[in-house]
Amino acid sequence: MAPPPLRIETLQRLDDPEVLRMLVELGLEDQGRYDHPQETRDEIAGRTGPLESHFRGENVAFVARDEAGHAVGLCWCVLFDPGNGLEGEVAELYVLPAARGAGVATALVGEAMHLFREREVTFVMVWTRPDNPEALAVYRRHGFQPTEQTVLTWLPLTAPDAGPEDAGSRRDADNHAP
Repeated sequence: MAPPPLRIETLQRLDDPEVLRMLVELGLEDQGRYDHPQETRDEIAGRTGPLESHFRGENVAFVARDEAGHAVGLCWCVLFDPGNGLEGEVAELYVLPAARGAGVATALVGEAMHLFREREVTFVMVWTRPDNPEALAVYRRHGFQPTEQTVLTWLPLTAPDAGPEDAGSRRDADNHAP
């Protein structure tokens, strides 16, 4: 039996009640898959407001300085609300090699966590490599845990005619992939 015909359209009414109800249902269904505090339907509905065609973001960067006032580390945080609550990301964390092992990263991420709590961020993410035990330890110390989700990424290929068999083999230099 053939599937019923569908019409795919760009959402015109950003406060479409059917779409908002689906987003609440998604939130309810999705949260049951993860080991974190569960919200009620009303709590999810209360922070699920009309979709926005654009959303605003904010960059907040913390800098650690040594006794002489020289920058020895930074933590760049991004805050944004795509329409379902304020989210955050530790976009970059870097400590100069000479300052590593002295608690600089821990202090910087601590300041980031203070910001996220103060701003009532509903979700925070950080990306790091599994072969970076120092960074993993810092993030875990502040409550970050591996997610139960699989993260897939798409990066544009260098050659416009490259097919799926080439995926992952050639990357544009700006994509930070090998």
